[in-house]
Amino acid sequence: MQSYLVAIVDDDPGVRGSLHSLLRSAGMEGVGFGSAEALLACEDPGALVCILTDLHMEGMSGLDLQVEMRRRHWAQPVIMMTAYPTATARRRALEEGAHAFLTKPVDPDCLLEAIDAAIG
Repeated sequence: MQSYLVAIVDDDPGVRGSLHSLLRSAGMEGVGFGSAEALLACEDPGALVCILTDLHMEGMSGLDLQVEMRRRHWAQPVIMMTAYPTATARRRALEEGAHAFLTKPVDPDCLLEAIDAAIG
């Protein structure tokens, strides 16, 4: 069985921990990053199969992260999460290439389905 490494980008350590546990329970591995900048400094981004990111963070936002990933030619699918969804943010995230836009607290089944769909 192949183990997938999923990046969890969120400035809330509790959220990162919860998502890490969820991924582990589904047979995936999670690696946490406290900011978009920390993810972008990752030594081996090619090992990541999917990026789960919060929309609103200190420093770079999740939308900024998507733009920078595209500029760097990172091909991993992005799943955007936020506790403060707006139609504009949803539209922009999806236009920038997000595979899903989920509202926190994220439904575990919806998140796992979104990851499965994104990594195909």
